Amino acid sequence: MRVEIDGLTEVQAKFLDIMWTLDTKEKFFAFFETLTPEEMTTVLTLQDIVIQEVTFKTHGDDLEVAKNMLRNIGVET
Repeated sequence: MRVEIDGLTEVQAKFLDIMWTLDTKEKFFAFFETLTPEEMTTVLTLQDIVIQEVTFKTHGDDLEVAKNMLRNIGVET
C-alpha cells in the first residue's frame, strides 16, 4: 500500500521519512526521546495522519479527520 500526504513542509516530510525507517518499537521510542516537545507534537500528529490514511484506504473511512489534523499542524489541504 502506498500512502501519500500532500502539502507537508520539508521538516514534516523528513520526520515521516525517519519514522518509515524505524522497524522496531524500541527504535521508534528512541527516536521520540530525541525530539523537543514541539517536534513530538508534530511527529505524533503525523503518525495519526498516517494511521488515518491507511484506515481510509483499507476501510473507506472519512478523510476529514486527517485533513483537520493536517490543518492543525499548518499543512494546506
